[in-house]
Amino acid sequence: MAKDNNELDLFFYPSSVAIVGASERLSSYGARYIQALLDFGYKGKIYAVNHTGNEVLGYKIYHSVLDIPDNVDLAAICVANHFVPQIIQDCVNKKIKAAIVLSAGFSESGSEGRLFEEELAKIAEQGIRIMGPNCFGTYCPNGGITILPGAGFPKQGGGTALIAQSGQLSEMITARSFGEGIRYSKVASYGNACNINEAHLLDYLIQDDETEIITSYLEGVRDGRRFFEIARRNVDKKPLLLWKAGFTNVGAAAAKSHTNSLAGSSMVWDAFYRQTHAIKINSLEELVDTNIGFSCLPAGCGRRIALISGGGAGTVIGADAAENAGLIMPPLTPDVDKQLRAILPPVGTSIKNPLDIGFPHPSSTVLQSVLETLAASDQTDVVVIRRIFFSIAVSKIFAGTAAQSDEEQQALLEIPINIKKKYGKPVIIILPEELTGADAIKLEEERRTIRDYFFKNGIPVYPTENRAFTAIAHLADFKDNMDKHYTAEESIVESKTTTYDTFSRISKASVSPILNEIECKEILKEAGVNVVETKLAKTREEALTISKQLGYPVVMKIISPQITHKSDIGGVKLGLKTSLQVGKAYDSIMNAVRNKASGATIEGVSIQKMAPSGVELVIGMTKDSQFGSMLMFGLGGIFIEVLKDVSFRIIPLSREDAREMIREIKGFRLLEGYRGQPPVNITYLEELLLKVSRFVTDCPQIKEIDINPIIAYADGAVAVDARIILEPNNVISG
Repeated sequence: MAKDNNELDLFFYPSSVAIVGASERLSSYGARYIQALLDFGYKGKIYAVNHTGNEVLGYKIYHSVLDIPDNVDLAAICVANHFVPQIIQDCVNKKIKAAIVLSAGFSESGSEGRLFEEELAKIAEQGIRIMGPNCFGTYCPNGGITILPGAGFPKQGGGTALIAQSGQLSEMITARSFGEGIRYSKVASYGNACNINEAHLLDYLIQDDETEIITSYLEGVRDGRRFFEIARRNVDKKPLLLWKAGFTNVGAAAAKSHTNSLAGSSMVWDAFYRQTHAIKINSLEELVDTNIGFSCLPAGCGRRIALISGGGAGTVIGADAAENAGLIMPPLTPDVDKQLRAILPPVGTSIKNPLDIGFPHPSSTVLQSVLETLAASDQTDVVVIRRIFFSIAVSKIFAGTAAQSDEEQQALLEIPINIKKKYGKPVIIILPEELTGADAIKLEEERRTIRDYFFKNGIPVYPTENRAFTAIAHLADFKDNMDKHYTAEESIVESKTTTYDTFSRISKASVSPILNEIECKEILKEAGVNVVETKLAKTREEALTISKQLGYPVVMKIISPQITHKSDIGGVKLGLKTSLQVGKAYDSIMNAVRNKASGATIEGVSIQKMAPSGVELVIGMTKDSQFGSMLMFGLGGIFIEVLKDVSFRIIPLSREDAREMIREIKGFRLLEGYRGQPPVNITYLEELLLKVSRFVTDCPQIKEIDINPIIAYADGAVAVDARIILEPNNVISG
């Protein structure tokens, strides 16, 4: 159970369950659910509820939950959608605190169903927690509760938990895992999440003493901000394996700003994974494989692999799979090389890492010696064994008369286990399906028996190289994150509250959600961003005067709320060195605007002294519909849309976030100094990101920001152009 007697305990450890919709017809969903509980061995009280009928499966049928004479912990509702709101209200009146709505036909089915779901959410405010609608409910071996298709699920609990929006996937993932030795503490299929959502369940499972590994299948999130905050609190504690499905491209309408156009769903979730250290899962197989790994190796593992193969092709395939997964196969040390050459014949073998021992059916003496040598090396974190015939039947098929005795073959099984115990290093086995025809089913039975034997002894087993090394990479990433030692300052999320008087004044006075460049720079200067001094010229004469005051060369840009990309229509003029050039530039800009944007409102032109050349960067902010404010950093200037070399983080940033998002862009080498160019001040940029993060956190009225370009130098950086868009409800209409 979760700590502090959590209210969600009732969904997993109910002492009594009322099944609403259990009719005399045994094929009804309610009757089948009662049968599933009985077959599973539920020990609590069961109450059948239906508006008609007398008895089902030996249980009296009550015509309403209000008629039940005893207290009820949990109601499971499986009736037509339009009956559900009244039944939930009856549960409230009965003081039932938890209900699972198994029924479908709510928001997933259209506008009428959405109204029913909204009614459920409103009733829940009276003091009942609702899981669903459109879900399969909960499975908890230690609580004796199961989902409808789970009558035959194992009654033995384990350390893995699963939260899944999809009822079908909750069943498939759970059932698929059982054969791989995985046992569950809790499974929750929560469906449409009208009341209990992914954030509530994640928070519960983090506190749950029975849960060691959290797995999840999500298609979206109801409360992304809270889900993110909870997952972030879990960083480097319990492994969080998250399979997010349903990525889509951002629509063309979102391309009004650089930041928004680049902040696609996958970019946002990539930021989530990075900031929470959740493990990104892409398929059912990957979810199960990674779960196997953590079940056997809860602390993860290193990424330096020693691979032993019973054939040459396996070394090539394994090397490719390892490199693609980001793992390392370090070369053998001279001492290890010497020892292996003394063990293995010189012909038909390949003495290097990966190691080809030349044959898939070695003697126990040879296998023991080889594994001892590899495991003893301080260059080895994990020993991986592939295509070694642990199966007696397979050895006889492929080795024929050269097959070893059954006793010798059986002895091979103990060697990986002994190596793991002796050296304290993970051993992982790739055990392929050698023959897959129907006539070879006995071979598969033996393979699974061998697999299960290794599982019981803490050795993960996988059917292919790619699946094995993908899982190992996740284990290695988890260990890497655990091994990082950030200072307290680096890990703390910036949360200083500051008063921004200039922003307040400008935003209140603005009649447009799009602030002009002059206003944006005033605001950013208040937020701690160094900006180029910029002045507004409303006439040609003002442009000449201001240019002379600022000093040449200057830059001139059109100021109009309707013109987003100024350069595209000829609205930007650079390097103006004389008053004659300034006058011609003004005329050219105005003519271009009249020809290409005749409907635009012209406020004038901005004049600023041209900044020295440096590395052009961009900092942006946009709001994601699921997670809220996002910060972007990357290479800026005119190439941002072409290169799209940017990184994202969910706001607020920690110092760790700021450091990592700068270093993960492909152009980071430019910041370090490239081909004689001086390096920029990266520490200054980290502080700059934190200032913008703090500003956005304190000013929720902001919808979007584009600071592009910011020119970075060895001693700092300066913003030469900026754009801020306010939320529409923060603009004075007039």
